[in-house]
Amino acid sequence: MTDQLLLDALKLLADDDFTTGPVWNACHDLCQMHEGEADYDLGHALVHLIEGDTSNASYWYQRAGQDQVHQDVRAEWQRIVSYLS
Repeated sequence: MTDQLLLDALKLLADDDFTTGPVWNACHDLCQMHEGEADYDLGHALVHLIEGDTSNASYWYQRAGQDQVHQDVRAEWQRIVSYLS
């Protein structure tokens, strides 16, 4: 079962219109604190996708054992949140 804290953080990214800034930083920090946990590594991939750092995002998708499905951040966010819910 996914940690509700991660789902809440991902929902805040959507509320913040998928921009970098304080919400993005907080989500990134949360994911880093749980490095090695697949769900958080998937969240880590998403924050780097939002940032536009696709190379780093690819690394975190690989660590999470998943492939990036969508290039569009909103579509990928929906897929990830659905997967984690």
